[in-house]
Amino acid sequence: MKNVARLLFLLSALALSSGAYSETIASGKFSEKEKSISGSWTIESENGLRTLKISENFKAKKGPDLKIFFSPKSFKDTSGKNATHGSILLAELKNPKGGQTYSLPSDLDLTDLKSLLVYCEKFAVLWGGSDL
Repeated sequence: MKNVARLLFLLSALALSSGAYSETIASGKFSEKEKSISGSWTIESENGLRTLKISENFKAKKGPDLKIFFSPKSFKDTSGKNATHGSILLAELKNPKGGQTYSLPSDLDLTDLKSLLVYCEKFAVLWGGSDL
């Protein structure tokens, strides 16, 4: 057993030294603005790649053209009218329920962004979001 424990220790040390690690950069919970939305999310970095992970407890009212944006405005300062002003489109929402993962562009600078939004672009309706 000592040898197995030592081997596991050495393997984890090797993984850390080679950059194989995961860290949470940001996390939060969705709050509704104009439509029903709930659940939590995290932004994680693993081996130099960043992802937005929406948790299994995610649930949003179904709607057309739902998209995920990063906004330079705080969540309280966003509305359906200004949600996309200066915002960065990440992706179309894959599903209004359940866990999902999105890759973040390597050149996306999160330091200038203040909130994560779920927005219906077709009808300019802000479902909800969260501060980063």
